[in-house]
Amino acid sequence: MQNTIEIQKESEFGPCGYCLATFLFILYFNVIGLYGLKFAVGAVICWFTGGILWFLRLLFLKSEDEEGVDKPFPWYLFLLFPLFLPLAMPLWLIPAILVVSYLISVSAFGGYGKHIFNPIIVAVVFMLYGYGSNGILNASRPLQTDKSGYKIWTSGIPPRIDIREVFSEVEPSDLIPPSFKGLVPSVPGSSFGVIIFTASLFFSLVFKRRIIWWLCSVFSILAFSLLLPQPEAFSISPFGSLFLGIMPSLILAGIADFLTIPKSAGGQIVSAVFFGFFAVLMLFHSSDILAPAYGLLLSQVASPLFLDATGIKDE
Repeated sequence: MQNTIEIQKESEFGPCGYCLATFLFILYFNVIGLYGLKFAVGAVICWFTGGILWFLRLLFLKSEDEEGVDKPFPWYLFLLFPLFLPLAMPLWLIPAILVVSYLISVSAFGGYGKHIFNPIIVAVVFMLYGYGSNGILNASRPLQTDKSGYKIWTSGIPPRIDIREVFSEVEPSDLIPPSFKGLVPSVPGSSFGVIIFTASLFFSLVFKRRIIWWLCSVFSILAFSLLLPQPEAFSISPFGSLFLGIMPSLILAGIADFLTIPKSAGGQIVSAVFFGFFAVLMLFHSSDILAPAYGLLLSQVASPLFLDATGIKDE
Protein backbone atom coordinates (compact mmCIF):
# COMPACT_ATOMS: atom_id res chain seq x y z
CA MET A 1 0.00 0.00 0.00
CA GLN A 2 2.88 2.34 0.83
CA ASN A 3 4.41 1.88 -2.63
CA THR A 4 1.07 2.65 -4.26
CA ILE A 5 0.73 5.85 -2.27
CA GLU A 6 4.25 6.91 -3.24
CA ILE A 7 3.57 6.25 -6.92
CA GLN A 8 0.32 8.20 -6.71
CA LYS A 9 2.00 11.18 -5.08
CA GLU A 10 4.79 11.23 -7.67
CA SER A 11 2.53 10.91 -10.69
CA GLU A 12 -0.78 12.56 -9.82
CA PHE A 13 -2.02 15.23 -12.21
CA GLY A 14 -1.46 18.06 -9.76
CA PRO A 15 -0.12 21.57 -10.52
CA CYS A 16 2.49 20.28 -12.99
CA GLY A 17 -0.18 18.45 -14.96
CA TYR A 18 -2.40 21.52 -15.14
CA CYS A 19 0.57 23.57 -16.29
CA LEU A 20 1.33 21.05 -19.04
CA ALA A 21 -2.34 20.92 -20.08
CA THR A 22 -2.55 24.74 -20.24
CA PHE A 23 0.53 24.92 -22.47
CA LEU A 24 -0.82 22.23 -24.80
CA PHE A 25 -4.24 23.83 -25.11
CA ILE A 26 -2.67 27.17 -26.04
CA LEU A 27 -0.40 25.41 -28.55
CA TYR A 28 -3.31 23.44 -30.04
CA PHE A 29 -5.34 26.62 -30.42
CA ASN A 30 -2.57 28.03 -32.60
CA VAL A 31 -2.09 24.77 -34.50
CA ILE A 32 -5.80 24.77 -35.41
CA GLY A 33 -5.13 27.88 -37.48
CA LEU A 34 -2.62 25.92 -39.56
CA TYR A 35 -4.33 22.56 -39.82
CA GLY A 36 -8.01 23.40 -39.51
CA LEU A 37 -11.04 21.68 -38.07
CA LYS A 38 -9.84 18.13 -38.53
CA PHE A 39 -7.01 18.62 -36.06
CA ALA A 40 -9.38 20.27 -33.59
CA VAL A 41 -11.79 17.35 -33.78
CA GLY A 42 -8.93 14.85 -33.49
CA ALA A 43 -7.64 16.53 -30.33
CA VAL A 44 -11.12 16.55 -28.76
CA ILE A 45 -11.52 12.85 -29.58
CA CYS A 46 -8.21 12.15 -27.80
CA TRP A 47 -9.34 13.96 -24.65
CA PHE A 48 -12.82 12.41 -24.74
CA THR A 49 -11.32 8.92 -25.10
CA GLY A 50 -9.10 9.55 -22.08
CA GLY A 51 -12.08 10.74 -20.04
CA ILE A 52 -14.09 7.60 -20.85
CA LEU A 53 -11.18 5.28 -19.98
CA TRP A 54 -10.61 7.12 -16.71
CA PHE A 55 -14.30 6.82 -15.79
CA LEU A 56 -14.46 3.11 -16.67
CA ARG A 57 -11.25 2.42 -14.76
CA LEU A 58 -12.61 4.22 -11.71
CA LEU A 59 -15.95 2.44 -12.00
CA PHE A 60 -14.56 -1.09 -12.26
CA LEU A 61 -11.53 -0.83 -10.00
CA LYS A 62 -13.51 0.79 -7.20
CA SER A 63 -15.67 -2.29 -6.75
CA GLU A 64 -12.94 -4.89 -7.29
CA ASP A 65 -9.66 -3.40 -6.10
CA GLU A 66 -9.71 -0.47 -3.73
CA GLU A 67 -5.94 -0.16 -3.92
CA GLY A 68 -6.13 0.20 -7.68
CA VAL A 69 -8.08 3.45 -7.38
CA ASP A 70 -4.96 5.12 -5.99
CA LYS A 71 -2.83 4.10 -8.94
CA PRO A 72 -2.06 6.89 -11.39
CA PHE A 73 -3.82 7.38 -14.70
CA PRO A 74 -1.69 8.31 -17.77
CA TRP A 75 -3.47 11.55 -18.64
CA TYR A 76 -0.47 12.77 -20.60
CA LEU A 77 -1.11 9.99 -23.17
CA PHE A 78 -4.34 11.69 -24.22
CA LEU A 79 -3.02 15.23 -23.82
CA LEU A 80 0.14 14.76 -25.90
CA PHE A 81 -1.03 12.31 -28.55
CA PRO A 82 -2.48 15.08 -30.78
CA LEU A 83 1.08 16.25 -31.39
CA PHE A 84 1.71 13.00 -33.26
CA LEU A 85 -1.65 12.84 -35.05
CA PRO A 86 -1.20 12.89 -38.85
CA LEU A 87 -4.18 14.50 -40.55
CA ALA A 88 -4.39 11.78 -43.19
CA MET A 89 -5.55 9.26 -40.59
CA PRO A 90 -9.32 8.63 -40.31
CA LEU A 91 -10.74 10.08 -37.12
CA TRP A 92 -12.48 6.86 -36.09
CA LEU A 93 -9.09 5.15 -35.68
CA ILE A 94 -7.98 7.50 -32.90
CA PRO A 95 -10.00 5.90 -30.05
CA ALA A 96 -8.97 2.39 -31.13
CA ILE A 97 -5.27 3.29 -31.15
CA LEU A 98 -5.44 5.01 -27.77
CA VAL A 99 -7.42 2.21 -26.11
CA VAL A 100 -5.06 -0.50 -27.36
CA SER A 101 -2.01 1.52 -26.33
CA TYR A 102 -3.47 2.13 -22.88
CA LEU A 103 -4.21 -1.55 -22.38
CA ILE A 104 -0.70 -2.55 -23.50
CA SER A 105 0.91 -0.02 -21.18
CA VAL A 106 -1.10 -0.88 -18.07
CA SER A 107 -0.75 -4.64 -18.55
CA ALA A 108 2.91 -5.02 -19.61
CA PHE A 109 5.52 -6.08 -17.05
CA GLY A 110 3.31 -5.96 -13.99
CA GLY A 111 1.06 -3.06 -14.90
CA TYR A 112 1.32 0.70 -14.91
CA GLY A 113 4.05 1.85 -12.57
CA LYS A 114 6.10 -1.27 -13.30
CA HIS A 115 5.94 -1.14 -17.09
CA ILE A 116 8.82 -0.14 -19.35
CA PHE A 117 6.75 1.17 -22.26
CA ASN A 118 5.92 4.85 -22.61
CA PRO A 119 2.17 4.86 -23.45
CA ILE A 120 2.50 7.68 -25.98
CA ILE A 121 5.27 5.93 -27.88
CA VAL A 122 3.29 2.69 -27.86
CA ALA A 123 0.42 4.61 -29.49
CA VAL A 124 2.73 6.15 -32.10
CA VAL A 125 4.37 2.82 -32.98
CA PHE A 126 1.01 1.06 -33.15
CA MET A 127 -0.28 3.84 -35.42
CA LEU A 128 2.76 3.58 -37.68
CA TYR A 129 2.73 -0.20 -37.87
CA GLY A 130 -0.97 -0.68 -38.40
CA TYR A 131 -2.07 2.23 -40.54
CA GLY A 132 0.84 3.21 -42.75
CA SER A 133 -1.30 2.70 -45.84
CA ASN A 134 -3.22 5.86 -44.99
CA GLY A 135 -0.21 8.01 -45.68
CA ILE A 136 0.42 8.82 -42.04
CA LEU A 137 4.15 8.20 -42.36
CA ASN A 138 4.72 11.29 -44.43
CA ALA A 139 4.97 15.01 -43.84
CA SER A 140 1.96 17.06 -44.92
CA ARG A 141 1.62 20.55 -46.28
CA PRO A 142 -1.27 22.78 -45.20
CA LEU A 143 -3.17 24.19 -48.16
CA GLN A 144 -1.61 27.50 -49.12
CA THR A 145 -4.67 29.68 -49.51
CA ASP A 146 -5.91 32.92 -47.95
CA LYS A 147 -7.27 30.77 -45.12
CA SER A 148 -4.39 28.35 -44.87
CA GLY A 149 -5.04 24.95 -43.38
CA TYR A 150 -7.20 21.85 -43.74
CA LYS A 151 -10.63 23.43 -43.42
CA ILE A 152 -12.82 20.41 -44.14
CA TRP A 153 -13.27 17.16 -42.23
CA THR A 154 -12.58 14.90 -45.20
CA SER A 155 -9.23 16.43 -46.13
CA GLY A 156 -8.01 13.09 -47.45
CA ILE A 157 -4.35 12.26 -47.79
CA PRO A 158 -2.16 15.39 -47.88
CA PRO A 159 0.67 15.72 -50.40
CA ARG A 160 3.63 13.56 -49.41
CA ILE A 161 7.30 14.41 -49.21
CA ASP A 162 10.34 12.76 -47.66
CA ILE A 163 11.07 14.50 -44.37
CA ARG A 164 14.74 14.79 -45.30
CA GLU A 165 13.71 16.81 -48.33
CA VAL A 166 11.67 19.05 -46.05
CA PHE A 167 14.80 19.66 -43.96
CA SER A 168 16.90 20.34 -47.04
CA GLU A 169 14.47 23.03 -48.25
CA VAL A 170 15.17 25.17 -45.20
CA GLU A 171 18.42 27.09 -45.06
CA PRO A 172 20.40 26.57 -41.83
CA SER A 173 20.23 30.31 -41.21
CA ASP A 174 16.44 30.17 -41.42
CA LEU A 175 15.84 27.22 -39.12
CA ILE A 176 14.58 29.01 -36.04
CA PRO A 177 12.04 31.53 -37.46
CA PRO A 178 9.83 28.91 -39.20
CA SER A 179 9.67 26.77 -36.08
CA PHE A 180 8.52 29.80 -34.08
CA LYS A 181 5.79 30.61 -36.60
CA GLY A 182 4.60 27.07 -37.31
CA LEU A 183 5.41 27.34 -41.02
CA VAL A 184 7.21 24.00 -41.33
CA PRO A 185 5.24 21.57 -43.55
CA SER A 186 4.73 18.55 -41.33
CA VAL A 187 2.51 16.92 -38.72
CA PRO A 188 1.32 19.15 -35.84
CA GLY A 189 4.15 18.04 -33.54
CA SER A 190 6.67 19.59 -35.91
CA SER A 191 4.95 22.96 -35.86
CA PHE A 192 6.37 25.53 -33.46
CA GLY A 193 9.41 23.33 -32.91
CA VAL A 194 11.40 25.88 -30.92
CA ILE A 195 8.42 26.57 -28.68
CA ILE A 196 7.91 22.86 -27.94
CA PHE A 197 11.64 22.43 -27.42
CA THR A 198 11.75 25.33 -24.96
CA ALA A 199 8.68 24.00 -23.17
CA SER A 200 10.33 20.60 -22.84
CA LEU A 201 13.27 22.33 -21.15
CA PHE A 202 10.93 24.07 -18.71
CA PHE A 203 9.08 20.88 -17.86
CA SER A 204 12.36 18.98 -17.50
CA LEU A 205 13.20 21.38 -14.69
CA VAL A 206 9.75 21.05 -13.13
CA PHE A 207 9.60 17.24 -13.46
CA LYS A 208 13.28 16.78 -12.47
CA ARG A 209 14.28 15.33 -15.83
CA ARG A 210 17.13 17.74 -16.53
CA ILE A 211 19.71 15.09 -17.43
CA ILE A 212 17.56 13.26 -19.93
CA TRP A 213 16.56 16.55 -21.61
CA TRP A 214 20.15 17.71 -21.96
CA LEU A 215 21.60 14.43 -23.17
CA CYS A 216 18.73 13.68 -25.57
CA SER A 217 19.19 17.10 -27.14
CA VAL A 218 22.98 16.86 -27.39
CA PHE A 219 22.98 13.29 -28.67
CA SER A 220 20.32 14.15 -31.24
CA ILE A 221 22.53 16.88 -32.69
CA LEU A 222 25.81 14.93 -32.52
CA ALA A 223 24.37 11.68 -33.84
CA PHE A 224 22.57 13.58 -36.60
CA SER A 225 25.92 14.98 -37.71
CA LEU A 226 27.97 11.78 -37.33
CA LEU A 227 25.50 9.27 -38.76
CA LEU A 228 24.51 11.24 -41.84
CA PRO A 229 25.69 8.77 -44.51
CA GLN A 230 25.91 11.13 -47.48
CA PRO A 231 26.08 14.78 -46.43
CA GLU A 232 26.13 15.91 -50.02
CA ALA A 233 22.83 14.16 -50.80
CA PHE A 234 20.77 16.27 -48.37
CA SER A 235 21.80 19.68 -47.14
CA ILE A 236 20.42 18.98 -43.67
CA SER A 237 21.53 20.94 -40.66
CA PRO A 238 21.97 18.83 -37.52
CA PHE A 239 19.72 21.32 -35.75
CA GLY A 240 16.91 20.28 -38.08
CA SER A 241 16.28 17.26 -35.89
CA LEU A 242 15.39 19.58 -33.03
CA PHE A 243 13.78 22.59 -34.64
CA LEU A 244 12.08 21.07 -37.68
CA GLY A 245 11.67 17.45 -36.64
CA ILE A 246 9.56 15.45 -34.24
CA MET A 247 12.36 15.26 -31.66
CA PRO A 248 11.07 18.04 -29.36
CA SER A 249 7.70 16.33 -29.03
CA LEU A 250 9.32 12.96 -28.32
CA ILE A 251 11.54 14.47 -25.64
CA LEU A 252 8.52 16.21 -24.10
CA ALA A 253 6.62 12.91 -24.13
CA GLY A 254 9.43 11.21 -22.26
CA ILE A 255 9.78 14.00 -19.72
CA ALA A 256 6.03 14.04 -18.98
CA ASP A 257 6.06 10.29 -18.22
CA PHE A 258 6.53 10.16 -14.46
CA LEU A 259 6.94 6.42 -14.20
CA THR A 260 8.77 5.14 -17.28
CA ILE A 261 11.77 7.45 -17.19
CA PRO A 262 14.08 6.59 -14.24
CA LYS A 263 14.54 9.09 -11.44
CA SER A 264 18.23 8.42 -10.92
CA ALA A 265 20.93 10.27 -12.84
CA GLY A 266 22.50 7.00 -14.01
CA GLY A 267 19.21 5.66 -15.32
CA GLN A 268 18.44 8.88 -17.17
CA ILE A 269 21.89 8.90 -18.76
CA VAL A 270 21.40 5.35 -20.03
CA SER A 271 17.93 6.19 -21.38
CA ALA A 272 19.20 9.32 -23.11
CA VAL A 273 22.13 7.51 -24.76
CA PHE A 274 19.86 4.76 -26.06
CA PHE A 275 17.34 7.34 -27.24
CA GLY A 276 19.89 9.31 -29.23
CA PHE A 277 21.39 6.19 -30.80
CA PHE A 278 18.20 4.38 -31.81
CA ALA A 279 16.29 7.47 -32.84
CA VAL A 280 18.89 8.79 -35.27
CA LEU A 281 19.81 5.33 -36.54
CA MET A 282 16.19 4.65 -37.48
CA LEU A 283 15.65 8.14 -38.84
CA PHE A 284 18.33 7.59 -41.49
CA HIS A 285 17.15 4.12 -42.41
CA SER A 286 13.63 5.34 -43.05
CA SER A 287 11.96 8.39 -44.54
CA ASP A 288 9.20 8.25 -41.93
CA ILE A 289 8.87 11.46 -39.97
CA LEU A 290 7.86 9.54 -36.84
CA ALA A 291 10.58 6.91 -37.10
CA PRO A 292 12.37 8.21 -33.96
CA ALA A 293 9.38 6.93 -31.99
CA TYR A 294 10.70 3.43 -32.59
CA GLY A 295 14.01 4.55 -31.16
CA LEU A 296 12.48 5.92 -27.97
CA LEU A 297 10.47 2.74 -27.46
CA LEU A 298 13.53 0.53 -27.99
CA SER A 299 15.56 2.70 -25.64
CA GLN A 300 12.97 2.28 -22.92
CA VAL A 301 12.96 -1.46 -23.38
CA ALA A 302 16.75 -1.68 -23.42
CA SER A 303 17.45 0.74 -20.57
CA PRO A 304 15.95 -1.34 -17.70
CA LEU A 305 17.72 -4.44 -18.98
CA PHE A 306 21.04 -2.58 -19.09
CA LEU A 307 20.47 -1.11 -15.64
CA ASP A 308 19.78 -4.55 -14.19
CA ALA A 309 22.86 -6.01 -15.88
CA THR A 310 25.15 -3.28 -14.59
CA GLY A 311 23.59 -2.94 -11.16
CA ILE A 312 22.64 0.74 -11.64
CA LYS A 313 19.55 1.59 -9.63
CA ASP A 314 16.72 3.35 -11.43
CA GLU A 315 15.38 5.03 -8.29
